[in-house]
Amino acid sequence: MKRAISYSFQIFTLISILLVLPGLLAGQSFRGSIRGLVTDPSGAVVPNAKVTVKGTSNGIAREAVSGPDGVYIASELPAASYEVSVEFAGFVKAVQTAVVAVGRDTTVDFKLTLHGGETVTVSAPPPLVDTAQDVLGEVVEQRLVTELPLNGRDFGKLVALTPGTTVDPSGVAGNQAGFGQFNINGNRDRSNNYTLDGTDNNDPFLNNSALNQVGIGGAPASLLPIDAIQEFNLQSGFGAEYGRNSGSVVNIITKSGTNQVHGSGFGFLRNSALDARNYFNTESHKSVFQNSNFGGSVGGPVVKAKTYFFGAYEGERERVGSDFLLLVPTQNQIQEAETAALSAVNPNTEQPYLTSINPGLLRILSFYPQSTTGQIADAVARQKRR
Repeated sequence: MKRAISYSFQIFTLISILLVLPGLLAGQSFRGSIRGLVTDPSGAVVPNAKVTVKGTSNGIAREAVSGPDGVYIASELPAASYEVSVEFAGFVKAVQTAVVAVGRDTTVDFKLTLHGGETVTVSAPPPLVDTAQDVLGEVVEQRLVTELPLNGRDFGKLVALTPGTTVDPSGVAGNQAGFGQFNINGNRDRSNNYTLDGTDNNDPFLNNSALNQVGIGGAPASLLPIDAIQEFNLQSGFGAEYGRNSGSVVNIITKSGTNQVHGSGFGFLRNSALDARNYFNTESHKSVFQNSNFGGSVGGPVVKAKTYFFGAYEGERERVGSDFLLLVPTQNQIQEAETAALSAVNPNTEQPYLTSINPGLLRILSFYPQSTTGQIADAVARQKRR
């Protein structure tokens, strides 16, 4: 009897966990939301007001109703621009525009006016202080991603825009095992958590970012072109729903197609014609250097307001030469060295140290480029002048 009761209790516990678990998993999201308070002219809350949220470029639509406290929320919205409207009997329809950032709650409050047969459009800048959440962080928007100069076009260098981050000037991580990492609020670079469109993108061996790393420690990596990034959000002091690490959470959102066809193209060139002369170069010669970085992106609708496509490509080709100033012996100097070696006498035995020169060494000396004494003197003089 006791065994049967114990087995029933285990089944009940398992079912309870399965029912509660989906609610816990929904807490972590890489998308954003719009929430706000609906009030009347006197400041009293307006319950049961109809709120409609519609994307201006992606066609996404959400509907919500304000609760007894006048608060509404539209969740799980991709990062984009939206038009938010509120309707309630006896009041004028109010419309506002809002921009949703990745992993952020955007506050849009409405103060309705009495019905006058028209629509009130409100245009106001977002609040300087976010009162919806107590998260420290920074949203790096698409304009910053695409317009700020980035050596190597690695978006990871933009984390330095967030207060509290420390990036090594060389771009190398705080430990010897990764590249392009950063430290935040005194945590190790291994304490950061990277997600790409809500999926884990951390190196399983070193716990560093697997983005743009070309497989550190043998792990596969994701190469992410700049033109494919919509925006990313770096959060320190983030909510418990993210978990995993104590440093920061980097939420990266890739672009999507919209109702209009759009695209981009770029090409960057660096070559030796624009570089200063290398220290070891002669006055008439520069080291070869050619770096080409090119690519583009395109996106648009497959079925308008329903299905979209987007693709991006980025390539890099580089050719580098290294020049050194070397002094090579002339044929006369080789003959003098050979004569000196054969004429050297051991003072103890009064016999020559060498009776012949190894033919292999003479063969190796023949590989030296032929030079003249005048050329060597000129090279030495140039080196002294520097």
